Amino acid sequence: MSAAVVSRLLRAPAEVAASCREDRDIRAIALASLGAIALGSAVFGGVIGSFRGKEQILYAAAKVPLAMLITLALCAPAFHALAAVLGRPWPMRSIIALVLASAGRSSLVLLAFAPVLWLLIDLGLGYHASSVAAWLAYAVAGLAALGVLVRGIGAGQGRGLTAVAFMAVFFAVGGQAAWMLRPYLGRPSQKEIPFVRAREGSFSDALVRSCRSALGIYDEDPRALERLRERTPAPLDGSIPVDDDAASVGPTEAAR
Repeated sequence: MSAAVVSRLLRAPAEVAASCREDRDIRAIALASLGAIALGSAVFGGVIGSFRGKEQILYAAAKVPLAMLITLALCAPAFHALAAVLGRPWPMRSIIALVLASAGRSSLVLLAFAPVLWLLIDLGLGYHASSVAAWLAYAVAGLAALGVLVRGIGAGQGRGLTAVAFMAVFFAVGGQAAWMLRPYLGRPSQKEIPFVRAREGSFSDALVRSCRSALGIYDEDPRALERLRERTPAPLDGSIPVDDDAASVGPTEAAR
């Protein structure tokens, strides 16, 4: 991993984006970005996993880089097609270098947040507060990545539309990839933390449920109803008591 390229990622993202667009030094940029992804996102994942400790540290350290690489692998062909349709027919290698550079800068931002988050967790930060802190760090890192992508588009007609299309694809794919690989923190109520949680809909479903919950509209959760039936003995009249609160989805569902 070249220290000079890493320094350019942090201090001169516009220069790095221009190099990718103009097909200059893309090999060095790609290799340095891969190193930054492996280091920064793995360290940040390990810090998140330290909330539960033990094997969860290794699980999260593996899953955060994996989610990022899945996002890049799916976004690069989409960006290439969108750029061509919108009047920017760049070679695929330039697109790959650009998305790697954006992810590399994002990972370096996560690496910078890691000591702060670790200190907060070590001082006893709770589960929900830790989840919010982690997502805030992700949001800042995502903005850093988007900064490289938008700068890489360059001037010209259709720049705004291309930027919006890139952002829509990036957030949709990145959110779903991270959602599929949950949990990262691990709920305190769980005795054992699986490497990947059982499928519970999609990232967009969770966002819709959370928005409805924030408005006071709670949807019944079939899984919660089933668990309630299993641990609640049936009354003599044969009816099944249901706790409305236990069968509803709370406003923090999308962050778990």
